[in-house]
Amino acid sequence: MPLVSTEATSEFWLPVASGPQMICDLSTFGTFPPAPIAAAGNFTSPVIPSDGFKTYAIGVTSSQAGALNVQRFLDAAGTIPQGAVSTVALTAATPAVLNISDGLLSRSFTVQVTNTGGSTATVTKFALLLGI
Repeated sequence: MPLVSTEATSEFWLPVASGPQMICDLSTFGTFPPAPIAAAGNFTSPVIPSDGFKTYAIGVTSSQAGALNVQRFLDAAGTIPQGAVSTVALTAATPAVLNISDGLLSRSFTVQVTNTGGSTATVTKFALLLGI
């Protein structure tokens, strides 16, 4: 049996998934994208459940330079850190992606965006994909 139906290939195509994945709507966990971040300030999300997924791809665009940081936790409340903080530098107005694939399981995590620029940062285009 073909993976794609030949009846309506010009209208619909569904690729084969590579395994369980979760796309998290960050707008349900506080203010995403956050309100403008003051110069030398930061935004830290509330604790976000990760349901045991162990690979992450997190993307963000900030109007100022800074960093995107992710801390994973073993518990749902976000009190037992799992591994070190993962980070990637942010260049002003340039999309950045933080990929975490060290295989460590976690139950929850937080996302932090820092602003090292000299003026207020506007953060846009938050994206998050979790996988096994």
